[in-house]
Amino acid sequence: MRISSVSLHRIRIPFRLAFRHSLHARKLTDVVIVGIASSGGASGYGEILPRQYLTGETVDQVLSEDAPKFARRWLGKTFETKEEVFNSLAEDLQITGRSLATFSGFELALLDLTGKIFDFEAGDVLGRPPGPELPPGVVIDFSISTEDLTKHCRALRLAGRRHIKVKVGLPDDLQRLEIISRVLQHDTRLRVDANGAWTAIDAVRTLLIMRKFNIESVEQPVPASDLIGMRLVRQSTGLRVVADESLCSLDDGHRLLEAQAADVFNIRLGKCGGFLGSLRLIELAKRSGLGCQLGTLVGETGILSQAAEMFGSRMKCFEYLEGKGQNRSLLVQDVVEPPTSLAAGTPPCTGLNINVAADRLAYWAVCPPTTFSA
Repeated sequence: MRISSVSLHRIRIPFRLAFRHSLHARKLTDVVIVGIASSGGASGYGEILPRQYLTGETVDQVLSEDAPKFARRWLGKTFETKEEVFNSLAEDLQITGRSLATFSGFELALLDLTGKIFDFEAGDVLGRPPGPELPPGVVIDFSISTEDLTKHCRALRLAGRRHIKVKVGLPDDLQRLEIISRVLQHDTRLRVDANGAWTAIDAVRTLLIMRKFNIESVEQPVPASDLIGMRLVRQSTGLRVVADESLCSLDDGHRLLEAQAADVFNIRLGKCGGFLGSLRLIELAKRSGLGCQLGTLVGETGILSQAAEMFGSRMKCFEYLEGKGQNRSLLVQDVVEPPTSLAAGTPPCTGLNINVAADRLAYWAVCPPTTFSA
């Protein structure tokens, strides 16, 4: 098999409803879909969802610098076995630096392509067999108004949702947590996520009050760079601190450990370097006695979401997949066709096991795709 072309599709898809936390609101997703084709006519797809506050990548930088570099490295390469693919990806990860969203997109596209050709599932790169799928973790963000919280939480309770995270960082946090805790009948352990909105002193003071609401952990209580503040929150509140914005690269993981700043690593494929980048963070956490949780990035299409489901089913260290299925409920339309629409065609059975619709890529395109050919 020989890689003959790489295409980059910039698309923007509106949300059905804005997603809000204390510092930001998102109304659409701005993403780069990577298509890799073989000389035999097969193709595979990946997704680059860059966030400057995480890895430093932007969509413009991805399109003008990072992705072209990756494309040139992969164009013309030949593979005879899946093991050759896995080894090449592992080698490429070592020179990726912080272009982790870009690496993730190319990794997924290559695994999707070669999985179809060599008859393997993309998750096989992890070297672990698939297991049962993870239950969903639900995020209550500020798009749910305080007035609507009671109704929303009743629906969650009826649906049997047990893994709940609450966005915090605004003046009515305590009122919202009181409603959520009451409706969920005080038997659901809650996680809160401040998205770095607090100072360390404010975080400690606020969290000591919030503990009465059966809070089990706090995610990113202070800005990503304030590792001393994260350690102070751990030591002063007794709550588990989850590193999210602070954790993307392997170097980030080592810095968090050295600073004793976290109890849990929040793994998201789109920011951590796909399957292989995320795997090395989990292995570091396991060696160091830390926990891990698995989530999705707001605005992912079905490409990254499917990869997260595969990842979660093969790694045995997660209780839930936060944001599971969010692409279907949040995006006006996904570029991945739902399973029901595949009945009349040939359903995919290898790679990422998805079908990316060419007409949807074209419809949501911001500009014509950029294509590199060998």
